[in-house]
Amino acid sequence: MTNKNLSLENLDEEFYQVTPEILESFPRFRLPLNLYIFKENVAQLEPYYRAEQRLTKEKREELFELSEEGLIFVARADHHIYAKHISKQLDLVLVDKNLKPSEIIEIFQIALTRRIHEFYEQPVKPTFEKLVSDISVLIEYLWEDQYRLKGLIKNLLTTYSLPNMAYNAGIIGIALFYDVQGKNLTKKHLTQIALGLFTYDLGLARLPKILLEKKQNLTPEEQNKINNHPLNGAKILRKLDITEAVTLQCHLEHHEYMDGSGYPRKLSGADISLSGAITALAHTFSEILTQNDPTPPTREILNKLSGMKNKYNPNLISSLSKIFIHDLMK
Repeated sequence: MTNKNLSLENLDEEFYQVTPEILESFPRFRLPLNLYIFKENVAQLEPYYRAEQRLTKEKREELFELSEEGLIFVARADHHIYAKHISKQLDLVLVDKNLKPSEIIEIFQIALTRRIHEFYEQPVKPTFEKLVSDISVLIEYLWEDQYRLKGLIKNLLTTYSLPNMAYNAGIIGIALFYDVQGKNLTKKHLTQIALGLFTYDLGLARLPKILLEKKQNLTPEEQNKINNHPLNGAKILRKLDITEAVTLQCHLEHHEYMDGSGYPRKLSGADISLSGAITALAHTFSEILTQNDPTPPTREILNKLSGMKNKYNPNLISSLSKIFIHDLMK
């Protein structure tokens, strides 16, 4: 820890303030990162606290008083530590006004993929409630300013895993739902479809890993298990008291195609719900993005999907192109 001679103008580039609410979320007497104090008389940051050292009760009280005055800072170089911490109490991103948009996006990625993984591993009430809570924070964050979606869309995950796939599908699906619903959008329906999007492949995640990784041709019994995973995912949600059709349709219909060639129910055309059609398209976009090396450019993915209008809702493909090309790439 060294002294930093910084003007107020460039202070935000290397450091950000830590609020009392954020401090309260850390362990009481051993904080996981270094803290700095701003000395107004010399306009300089000086070391105040070294990570993992024990705070006395008096020092902790002083720390909170200084934080109230806006004088306590953390180095942006330690953001990876800060991000992991705050991702475990995600509602803090709504409180901390000193985070840059890119830092908030990283925190959402860490938090949501971890919660999805935990829920996929143990689809029980406690893990489900934690995931629902974090999704609600994301919805609140976007509801305050829907243009924040652009940053999330620009920073999708490119490494394959079922949680990463679900995260990408969630962000893409929310963007599509915003675009399609327009002024008819409600927070309630946005939350319902988001819950379905971020959990849509639960049924697949519950299948044995040996089956998912099998290279040889599947037996009829194994193929039947694969084909029924949308039904099984929805069944688990129902056991968790999820009855909203918007949410369940994300599970039930994410492999249904416009031409009726999908599964498990071979729905077609208008028989496929909006939430089901959105999830199917978001799933495929994420699949192409994460399962190819090198990662294909966005335009290449969109061109591929444009040639699959017999499979996916053409209006949604147009909306997706608008979101990526007109809104983000111009």
